[in-house]
Amino acid sequence: MEKLKIAITPVGNNPTGNDIIRQICEDPAIMELCTLCDAKPDAADAQVLVSPTEPVKCPADAVEIIATDRIHFMPLAQEPTAEDIIKLRNILERDFDLRSPRIAIVQKGSMQNPDLASQVTTEQGINTYGPYTVERFLAEDAASHFDCIITTDGETTAKRILTELAIEAPVRFFAGRETVVTTADQPISISTEEDGLTNASPLTHPIYTAIDIVRNRVFYDEARQNPLPKLYHDKREDRRRENAPQANENKDNTEQAS
Repeated sequence: MEKLKIAITPVGNNPTGNDIIRQICEDPAIMELCTLCDAKPDAADAQVLVSPTEPVKCPADAVEIIATDRIHFMPLAQEPTAEDIIKLRNILERDFDLRSPRIAIVQKGSMQNPDLASQVTTEQGINTYGPYTVERFLAEDAASHFDCIITTDGETTAKRILTELAIEAPVRFFAGRETVVTTADQPISISTEEDGLTNASPLTHPIYTAIDIVRNRVFYDEARQNPLPKLYHDKREDRRRENAPQANENKDNTEQAS
């Protein structure tokens, strides 16, 4: 694959933060995979937009996914529907290369449709389980058995599970759009100590996640293309087109005669 062009939003008027971003972006491992540019003047033809330093609000036409190395989250403000689960399955398969993903519903309180998981599993063939309470989910260490968790109280339960599992540097991904947009879950920490060290993971994780998503999409789409395109001209189609006007005329004459 050709190198991706990734646009990165700067850290406002913070020169220290921008210097750190510049240094990290010069990492040979990153430069081998992509070309980085400033999001404001150079992002017109960028394939990926990364905002590594401050969380960005999810656009209305996108689906927010909190991605980590171990598990993914789909935070919702309401009870999920079968359409939400189907959309999530498609995102997990195409963007994260997760075949037949296992999905858990962690619900705060009772669900209006407690049989939703079994219905989706039976009717759509999507491995869906729950609903679980957050207490039961954590007590049974159930997170290790699932690829994604749907939470129904926004990000509150997702944040609690992330904290309990000690998962660091999650990435927010706005799915459902052609342009891949990833952002840091927390602002980048800039150290003021003499050694000048900084925690780079909030910056590098959105970049690597975006690269993986673009590559997964390419492989997913290529695998579903028609491998046997039509390479010959079928003369029968020409004859059908030639005979179609005559057939319609004969039909009209028959109708008039009757």
